[in-house]
Amino acid sequence: MAYPLSLFVSRTLANQPIAPRQIPIRLVVRAVLSGMDCAIYAIGSLALIGFGLAVAAHALPSSSSSSDVPGGLAIVGVGVLCALLPSFRVWQVARALREGDAHLADVIEAGVGPARIYGTPWGESMGTRTRPIAAMGTYRLTDTGESRRYYMQQWWATTLQPGARIWVLRRGGRDVLYAAVNN
Repeated sequence: MAYPLSLFVSRTLANQPIAPRQIPIRLVVRAVLSGMDCAIYAIGSLALIGFGLAVAAHALPSSSSSSDVPGGLAIVGVGVLCALLPSFRVWQVARALREGDAHLADVIEAGVGPARIYGTPWGESMGTRTRPIAAMGTYRLTDTGESRRYYMQQWWATTLQPGARIWVLRRGGRDVLYAAVNN
């Protein structure tokens, strides 16, 4: 299964390679939330907010109704904090797609190895719980010849081989997104 955000980015960059790009925010929200990474955060935040409101409204049985409102509001607060992560990701992707520099790149080295100990908040669950994996390698930009390393926790990236083409989306000289080139 293709990583939905990578597919969306690839299609967008193929149609609009030069910034500024016109991208409806609803399409960005759908692409970001259709990935397992942000969907978990979004569903968890909605569940926490709903549960917190139910507690605060005394809709659930409680041994001490005097603590329902503060306890429920605390749970709602945690839910709102959880919602900030997918919201930030939508903002980050929308900004990068609208204003970022898109480059075609050739993969020079590609491999799959152990994931970083601190991982990444974006990506898919890969490997096992005790041995997570990630795709990593080196790419060369076709327009400048500049080479850099990439690191992704996305299944599509594990199939990259030397010679494959990817999109590299940069903002301020920093890599923000990678996407497969769909022919």
